[in-house]
This record gives sequence, structure tokens and C-alpha cells, in this order.
Amino acid sequence: MMSITHIIAFALAAVACILAVRTDLASRRIPNAITLPLLAVAPLLAAFDGWRAVFAACGIIAAVLAIGACLHAAGVLGGGDVKLLAGVSALAGYPWCLDVALYTGICGGLLALIFAAARGELGGLIARLPTGVRLPYALAIGTGFALATAGATVFPALRIVQ
Repeated sequence: MMSITHIIAFALAAVACILAVRTDLASRRIPNAITLPLLAVAPLLAAFDGWRAVFAACGIIAAVLAIGACLHAAGVLGGGDVKLLAGVSALAGYPWCLDVALYTGICGGLLALIFAAARGELGGLIARLPTGVRLPYALAIGTGFALATAGATVFPALRIVQ
């Protein structure tokens, strides 16, 4: 059973994902007004579950930002995508953050295939990764979070990491 703190955290992450998907689809940008509050609120909400939860939230944020910074430098993810994923993962907490990351990666790959097929570049995608194509990755993050949430609540069979 999830605590009220977890329910609030998951609800905040869901609202942030909805707003981020909307703005990312419209402008291919995720504003800091959506992502930065997530990064600030996650450790504060975790405080209701004790110091270990606070350290876990901060560790999740640090790990996702570090890995995300490498992906951003390589041109794979945008800065807003990295911050959104870090905030959503920290709000999900451990161990659900692992499911969020894995489902986000799966959904991101499917999103890339869909965009490549729509542009008639599916063969080119398989031969090489296209550069300069900006995907609305908030869609993958939001879908990954939704699948992880379903696994954490009503469909335990969706859990990847036990």
C-alpha cells in the first residue's frame, strides 16, 4: 500500500508529465518552470518518510542528472528531458525509479521508430542513428512514468525491477 506522501508525489509527477508533454509537443522544449520545482519538491516530500528517503531522492537526482548530462552532451537528450526525468524519478522513489528509467528507454526507442517511419527514414534509422531530429521525449518519459506507476499500484505484473 502506498502512503499519502507517495500518492502526492506520484500525482505531482503525473501533472508535471502532462504539462511537459503538452509543451514539448508544441515547442520541443520543456520549461524550467515545470522541471525545477520537481527537483526541489522530491527531497522535501521524501522527508516525510525519513532521512533515508531524502538521501535516496537526492541520490536519484544526482545519478539521473549525471547520466543525463552525458546523454545531453552527446546530443541524445535535451536539457529539459534530463531534468524532467530526474524529477519524476526522484518523486517515484526507489525502487520505482528503476522502472521509470527502463520504461522511458523502451518508450523512447519506440518513439524514435515511429518518428523515423513517419518520415520515411526507417531504413536509415537501422543503418545509423539520425542526427538533428528532435523528438518530444517528454512523451516517452510520461509514458514510462505511467507504466511504472501502473506497475507500482494496480498492475504488479508490469514491474520490471522486483
